[in-house]
Amino acid sequence: MKLINLKVEYFGPFEAEEIDFSSLNNKLFLISGRTGSGKTMIFDAIVYALYGSASTTGRDEESLRSQFAPADKQAQVKLTFEVRGSQYTVERTLKYHKPGNKSATPPKAVLYDSENNIIAGKLNEVRDAVEDIVKLNRAQFRKILILPQGEFKELLVSSSTDKQEILRTLFQTGRFLNFELNLKEKLKEQSAEAEKLDMRINERAKHIHTEDIDITEQQEFPNYNIVLEYADGVNFSYEKKLETLTEEGKKLKETLQEKKQSLLKKEQHNEQIDKLNRLTETQNTLKGQKDSIEQWRAEIASFESVSTIKYELLRHKELDAAAYEINDNLTKEKKQESEISEQLKISRTRLEQTEENIPEMNRRQQQYYSRESFLSPSYETLNDDIDGLSAELEQKEMETKELTDSVKEIKEQLEKLTATRTEASELQEQHIELRNKSSKLEAEVEAAHADQKLLDERNEIKHSITTNNEKIAELKEEVKLFNSNLANYDEETVQTLNHLINHLELGTACPVCEQNVLELPESGGFSEEDRVRLNALQEQLAEHEEANQRHVMRIDVIDELLKDKDYQNPSELETELEKVNIEKDTAGRKLADINSELERKEQLNNELSKQNENIYALQLKNQEMKNTAGQLTEKQQNFKEVTGFTDYNDFKAHMNYEHEFIKEFQNNLNELKEEVNSLTNQQELSAAKVKSLEADYEKTADSKDKFNSIIESFITKHEYSDQPVLYDIINDESIGAKKDKVKSFDDENLSLDHNIEELKNTLDSTERISTEEDEQAVSEAESRLESARDYYASVKERLNQNITSRKYLADLINTFNASYEEFNQLNELVEAVQGKKGQKVSLERYVLTYYLERILELANVRLTAMTNHRYKLQRSMKRVNRYSGLEIEVFDFYNNQARNINSLSGGETFQASLVLALALNEALQQESGGITLDTMLIDEGFGTLDHETLEVAISTLIDLQTTGKTIGIISHVEELKERMEHILYVKPENERSTTNIVTL
Repeated sequence: MKLINLKVEYFGPFEAEEIDFSSLNNKLFLISGRTGSGKTMIFDAIVYALYGSASTTGRDEESLRSQFAPADKQAQVKLTFEVRGSQYTVERTLKYHKPGNKSATPPKAVLYDSENNIIAGKLNEVRDAVEDIVKLNRAQFRKILILPQGEFKELLVSSSTDKQEILRTLFQTGRFLNFELNLKEKLKEQSAEAEKLDMRINERAKHIHTEDIDITEQQEFPNYNIVLEYADGVNFSYEKKLETLTEEGKKLKETLQEKKQSLLKKEQHNEQIDKLNRLTETQNTLKGQKDSIEQWRAEIASFESVSTIKYELLRHKELDAAAYEINDNLTKEKKQESEISEQLKISRTRLEQTEENIPEMNRRQQQYYSRESFLSPSYETLNDDIDGLSAELEQKEMETKELTDSVKEIKEQLEKLTATRTEASELQEQHIELRNKSSKLEAEVEAAHADQKLLDERNEIKHSITTNNEKIAELKEEVKLFNSNLANYDEETVQTLNHLINHLELGTACPVCEQNVLELPESGGFSEEDRVRLNALQEQLAEHEEANQRHVMRIDVIDELLKDKDYQNPSELETELEKVNIEKDTAGRKLADINSELERKEQLNNELSKQNENIYALQLKNQEMKNTAGQLTEKQQNFKEVTGFTDYNDFKAHMNYEHEFIKEFQNNLNELKEEVNSLTNQQELSAAKVKSLEADYEKTADSKDKFNSIIESFITKHEYSDQPVLYDIINDESIGAKKDKVKSFDDENLSLDHNIEELKNTLDSTERISTEEDEQAVSEAESRLESARDYYASVKERLNQNITSRKYLADLINTFNASYEEFNQLNELVEAVQGKKGQKVSLERYVLTYYLERILELANVRLTAMTNHRYKLQRSMKRVNRYSGLEIEVFDFYNNQARNINSLSGGETFQASLVLALALNEALQQESGGITLDTMLIDEGFGTLDHETLEVAISTLIDLQTTGKTIGIISHVEELKERMEHILYVKPENERSTTNIVTL
């Protein structure tokens, strides 16, 4: 990650400041300035822009806002940075409480890409997007890229768990943890699957059928191979059973066929007898219908005779009906013709009367069109517009008078205000001077209290050392008393024996003779209780000596902190501070009064200018309204002259009446003309219809006489009484059915005679034969065969089910065996990944320890040079298990033993923290794990280094900077200013700070 540009407004001591970091990229630079100037606030602005909180843990969000920020302005920060060749810009505004509002104005955040497209626009979205781009959260960013005051050594001394979270993110080892979790889930699934398979095998084995064979059902099986052998034996027995059932079924089927043949012969004889009786009975029934059939034969003959003149009969009847209809229509049409003639006469008279009024209507219509232009909304509201405009003119004149009086009053108030800007400026300078003095005294008071606290702590530590020394002497005497029990040995031998006895354990090898210890010795005058007591005394003695060592180291730290400091009495400083604060508050109140008067003066001047502008605007408006009123009056006079009306509503009503009257006259005239034309056409059409109907009636009468002559001749020839008789015969609808029945009678009678003769020739006897015994025998044989078939089918079905079960069991057992083998292999892999085998370290922690040791190896190259080959960092091997292994300890070559990392002095801790941070950057760059660490910002520590170590540290940072990293340092060490080519100065002035980049 590279910093490009930082802009802040009302952030800390910065009012409106911009820092161009692009000129410092790939360089080593110093951030220099007085205490309290705002150097650390630059780091806070960077971290707040990215993550929404300060770089140091002691600052909340509202404390970042400038104390001199105006009430209506929000503090904001804008940072442009580059990651893996892509630029991003993040903008944030800070939360603050606006005067007069109960709730705080919430913060805001927006993240843009290089083309100013919005990537995220909400607080949580911006935070998540930044973490995804930078690949670090706020805590990790502060531990790796920005090393803030008071937290520089946090990465060095953090616990295994904390280091795990940092290293997991940086080196992306979370995939190993996910691999472990996935394996455990897979193992769980595999186990559940095996249990399901076992349950399914046992359940399926219980479904093997044995009820049809002489085999006892088996419930328990020693192994799965026995299950398959048992299923094969059952199926073999079922196959033998089916062979026996097949033979029995064949015999039952042959018996049934014999009995059915005997029954069939008797039934066929009885059916012939029954058929002969039915035919004889039917023939007798036909003989009873002979009279009716003969009557129908006569009717059919008469129908066929009359059918020869059927056309003439039907045509004569149609012409008679047509003549009647034509005569009726002729009568109606003549009546309608008379009515139309009368209506036409009346309509022509009304039309002539209406046409006499046409000249008068033309005159009124011309007059209407000449006045129609005055029918518009502007004439309708003309009177109201003139009245409203007059009232508004009167109101505007009153407003003008009120504004003139207000201007006079404001000028009188301005003459009473005497405050000047010069007086306010002088008081402002005095107030700032007193506030700076107060801030300085506050810092001195705080420093004096801190020094006093250190002095009190030093005295308490000295007292603790004295108390510990007394306790150590007592413990040594008590140990000496135990050792005196070994009277036969000198003191050195006693100590050697005690040391050896205390380190013997049952079941382990003796360090002297290398034989397994089967019983703990009590030689030297010690009992088991004495040995335990001696161990406890030695442990207490070691704890007190270690505590004294820590106390001495803390006194060295306190003496270092108090070195070259003059003691100041906190009470005297607080008294002076109180006096200065009273003077500051008095000056502040006077300044507030003058500023208030100046603000009032400015408000009145603004108000006076505004009132003068309003008066001018009113005067322009009044003149415009007077012009409009004259135009409206002229328009009103023209209306009266042309229309002859003074009231618009009367004029409008008159015009509406004229319009409707003219419209109604025209519509009436048009309707009368259309009515005369329509009646004339109807009269002509009706006369033509009368003439046509008269011709049709005459033609129909001639045709009717012709057909009537033919019919009368037929009646005379065949001796029928009259025409209605002929119509009845020709219209008889039952003739067709009667013909069919006569034919059917003749055919059926002939067929019966033939069939009866054939049956009599075939039969030997006309008596029926009994079949009850044969039917009973057939039914019993069928029942036995059906039962045999059902049983065979059920046995066959149970065999098929057993075959299916056997195949299913074989597949399940094969699947189970394969699954069980995979489960065992997977279980071994899970135990290895979880750290339950070998070194008892999980896979992820093993990988993390590899990375940590690489980092420590890189760090020690620089640390040994900085410490004259005294110290190196190493991974602690205590309690190596799944949850440890990432603690760091320091090996002291001078004492040839490992020490707790917290035992280092302040300067030594800075050295170790610095080289660890540099090594972490270097290791990550080598890994290229998706995180680019091109920047490092350091805010402490160099003041604790001696001259030689400082030279080594600066050389180390310069060497690192030449590889392309940007390194910024906050420090007050003057020697750094002399060595640095690039310096970012932070200059405070009147509570505000500015920045300036200088390249030497």
